[in-house]
Amino acid sequence: MKVQKSFVSVVVLSALVAFRPSPAAAGDKEQAKRLFDSGVKLMQLEDFAAATADLERSVALYPTQNSLFNLANCYKGLQRYADALEVLARLRRDFGDKLKPEIKSAAERHEQEIQALVARLTIKTAPDDTSVNLDGRDLGAGPVLGPLVLAPGDHKLEATRVGHRSLQRSVRLVSGESRTEVLHLAPEPGSVVLRTDVPGATVLVDGEEAGKTPLASAISLPPGSHVIAVRAVGHQQAERTIDVRPGEAQVLDITLVPFEATKPATVSSAGSTAQPAVDLTSSTSEAGKANPRARLWRVVAWSSAAVAVASGVTALVFWKVLGDGRMDDAKNDDAKYKSTGNTNARDDSHTAFNDAQRDGHIAAGFGIGAGVLAIAAVGAFWAQAIQPDAPTTQTRVSVSPFGLNVRF
Repeated sequence: MKVQKSFVSVVVLSALVAFRPSPAAAGDKEQAKRLFDSGVKLMQLEDFAAATADLERSVALYPTQNSLFNLANCYKGLQRYADALEVLARLRRDFGDKLKPEIKSAAERHEQEIQALVARLTIKTAPDDTSVNLDGRDLGAGPVLGPLVLAPGDHKLEATRVGHRSLQRSVRLVSGESRTEVLHLAPEPGSVVLRTDVPGATVLVDGEEAGKTPLASAISLPPGSHVIAVRAVGHQQAERTIDVRPGEAQVLDITLVPFEATKPATVSSAGSTAQPAVDLTSSTSEAGKANPRARLWRVVAWSSAAVAVASGVTALVFWKVLGDGRMDDAKNDDAKYKSTGNTNARDDSHTAFNDAQRDGHIAAGFGIGAGVLAIAAVGAFWAQAIQPDAPTTQTRVSVSPFGLNVRF
């Protein structure tokens, strides 16, 4: 963006009054005045980069209204809008009511133009202490940076943190836009170099197969705890739990232990050299352990006996308690009918008599059932009694100079 030449000339005229040296700082003022004049000439030639260098030095030596405003104008020409707004804010802050009317109105106009042109970018980071670089300029660490006032166009973001993968992102902004960018860095994975003495063994990482030994490359794992297992035919499986740290390489040595081979008994033939006797004893069952069939008969016997007793008690209740009671009721109602001629008494007598007969039938049924179950219980007790407990059976194999001796 070009600077209006008419405005530059106004600033130059104002500078003739602004730079009146005083004895206290005559040297600084003179050098600041010389740099200011050269900066204005460079602005007229639209070489804003060179003009900025002279005006920045002039402001550092002796800031004036004119030098600050012209510096803001240069920043605007270089599209350094955030710097331009900062200098304009300093101009109002340092001079306030002392601002010349022409500079005050021009500064307000420039500020409005810049505010309409710029975009604002807020950057959030995870983890919080992630370092951020914008267009080659270090912004510091998060978690929140901004809002940053930026020129429209493409901007390059780069985020870095120790132990995490760096992130680069290009952001295109337009005038008047406000945007938030979240930069989330993933932890740098660690690596494990696995060494084992058995080739062709299967490697498992957290239960998932990762290949066969020897592995062609290191195992890349996210930070945290992981279980690495190695298994091979004829060997005991080996497991190791390791703690993987970001960006760190580890070497893990795992030795597989083979299963012990079962050695067969050696039988000496006649005339061979005598070998020490080897006594191999194995028990096929535990001593005193009951025969399962005898245990089953015992359960049947006791169950039958229990149900037989319950059936007998039920039969007795229906026969003696309920049956006798209802039979007495029938006799009483029949006597009442004969003495009074009451037909209701006759009906009650018949009903009681029928109930007494029914209770007798039920009692007979339970009694028969009790007898059958009692017979079954006696038979089951007899059956389990003739099933002896299984004796301990031992197989003894002895290898002696006289040959193979097997004893059961």
